[in-house]
Amino acid sequence: MTSDSPIANSLQINRKALIRELIFTFFRTAALVLLIALILSRTPEEQNFQSVGVIIGMIVLASIYILFFIRSIRAVQKSKFPNIRAGEAMLSSGILLLAIFASIYSEMSLQDSAAFTETLTPFSSMYFSLTILATVGFGDIAPVTVPARSVAMAQMVLDLVFIGVLVRVFTSVAKRSLASRSASQESAG
Repeated sequence: MTSDSPIANSLQINRKALIRELIFTFFRTAALVLLIALILSRTPEEQNFQSVGVIIGMIVLASIYILFFIRSIRAVQKSKFPNIRAGEAMLSSGILLLAIFASIYSEMSLQDSAAFTETLTPFSSMYFSLTILATVGFGDIAPVTVPARSVAMAQMVLDLVFIGVLVRVFTSVAKRSLASRSASQESAG
């Protein structure tokens, strides 16, 4: 097989497209992480609004998460490499879920310094959120008040849903996308 053959050219194009997709995936994920870090770092030092503001913030964050999830499903369906996009979508959805809970924990800590065993910074809130997702439970940070424990319990339940349902959804969408492409290529060929 020479380098001028259609198969070799196709493999070269696919390899370049794959590398391009991996690079874009890396940069999109890095941009999301940086954006979340920037948003969390902008958390005020003092609580300057009532609980209603926290509730409204939670609703806004949940809406953003749902829109992000729907957009991610569409991106997986349309991608040339649905498995890569599905992996990116799962990672990004997980990071976003952690960030939502981290922001809630930060706000709760600002509202009531006794809500956790220590006052939470944006970084320690993200750390605490990740320890809940990973079910590690180091014990260095723990919710103390009923509202803080309630939010931690809600995160535990949503993390189980995330791991079970969201992973299944993204992998199913990627598999269907690949199967429909194979079927359309077979009918065209």
